Amino acid sequence: MKTLTLATTSLALSIGGAAFADGHINKAAVLETYANIAEANYTDSLIAAQRLQAAVNDLVANPSPVALDAAKAAWLAARVPYQQTEVFRFGNAIVDDWEGKVNAWPLDDGLIDYVDATYGGATDENAVAVLNVIANASFVLSGETVDASSITPALLEETLQEADGVESNVATGVPRH
Repeated sequence: MKTLTLATTSLALSIGGAAFADGHINKAAVLETYANIAEANYTDSLIAAQRLQAAVNDLVANPSPVALDAAKAAWLAARVPYQQTEVFRFGNAIVDDWEGKVNAWPLDDGLIDYVDATYGGATDENAVAVLNVIANASFVLSGETVDASSITPALLEETLQEADGVESNVATGVPRH
């Protein structure tokens, strides 16, 4: 991926001259350059995410310390190109709609599992800060009884992520540890 990053930097520098030819800004060239760089960054991120998915699939199918280490390494590697795409978020509401499910942090430990009493507890702002879904097969959230007897991606993404509309209730994303 370093090669692609170098290539996009080189592309930006070479097109930069055309974008500012004759002392005038060529808006079309600037936009084309921006789009090309964004596409290269998102392509790198997609490739790394696919490698991460393969490592996670292997870990699930064949749990072992080696597979866990490979999944951790793939996650770390996938973060690099993903973080390079952060610059394209500004002013992009479409990205903001899904970005919190990919890059939310810190993971809300108390929402998911038992935490030491010194962690804190429920507050007026966040009544489910110490819900401990692992220990509770069902619980009430937003006035509805939730079946948590099976922890599924849907439960994490659709019910617990930003539970009760509280942005700090993070059930998916980057763990704090």
